[in-house]
Amino acid sequence: MVCAGIVLFNPDIERLAQNIGAIESQVEKLVFVDNASDNIDEMQVRFNDEKYVWIKNDANVGIAAALNQLIGFADENDYKWILTLDQDSICGDDLVQKLLVAADEESDVSNKLNALGRITTDVVERVAMVAPLVNDRGNLEAEMSSDAVQAEIEDVRMCITSGCLTNVRSVIDIGGFNEWLFIDEVDREICLRLLLQGYRLLRVNTVQLCHEFGLKTVNRKFLWKDVTYHNYTPFRIFYQIRNIVYMMRKYKRDYTPSIFRRWIRMFATFSVKFIFERDRMERLKAFIKGIYAGLTADITSL
Repeated sequence: MVCAGIVLFNPDIERLAQNIGAIESQVEKLVFVDNASDNIDEMQVRFNDEKYVWIKNDANVGIAAALNQLIGFADENDYKWILTLDQDSICGDDLVQKLLVAADEESDVSNKLNALGRITTDVVERVAMVAPLVNDRGNLEAEMSSDAVQAEIEDVRMCITSGCLTNVRSVIDIGGFNEWLFIDEVDREICLRLLLQGYRLLRVNTVQLCHEFGLKTVNRKFLWKDVTYHNYTPFRIFYQIRNIVYMMRKYKRDYTPSIFRRWIRMFATFSVKFIFERDRMERLKAFIKGIYAGLTADITSL
């Protein structure tokens, strides 16, 4: 049994309609978690079907909390798998079926290894997430070329939640998504926790997801180099910096091979944005507050 869930926050209605049209025939239920969108009434009138389930939040509780609501719905309704989607992602006609087949095949391999004593963990269902190859419409140059694909199915260290088929029980067993993170690094944090608990994350390179990573990329000339970045608001900069610092403190080298280089990269990226973008003082304040919040955060919790 498979359901799908979409987290919503002021989506483009037409883009969302394409998203829904692409996935609704592939799953038994389609669950919407709305984070207090301004156009919620318009959405509910347009997307009104017995197959749809609406969960409405009175405020923007963040992506992590909304994902936990989706996981909770799937668990309460006995769904083993849930496909999570961003509001602007569009999947292929057979995405769910192909991801399920890959999950079943790799689970069989894990079970055989477990029976032979090759796997010593107590985890029963080893495959926690199965993701497609992501095609970023906002930055086509970042799309992985076919030459870079090594195998039809690969073990990976990171799956973005959009287009990802997730084993419901595995996420519940490790405590769910970290709601303190709110938005940035939510995907990476759950993946690290799953890996550290012995689960597997897979990517099926023969399946693609058409996805847009929020803002379009900005290209600038800085000294002798071409620099590409996303132009985030001060609000988003705070969470981005806070959560990166939190992740470096909590997971250390599991998060990044070189913490020193990650700090340098973070400062360098912000410096370029500070030079070229407006609201410089607001961005600087958000950056400093983010560092402080990340350094003082409790890393012993989930």
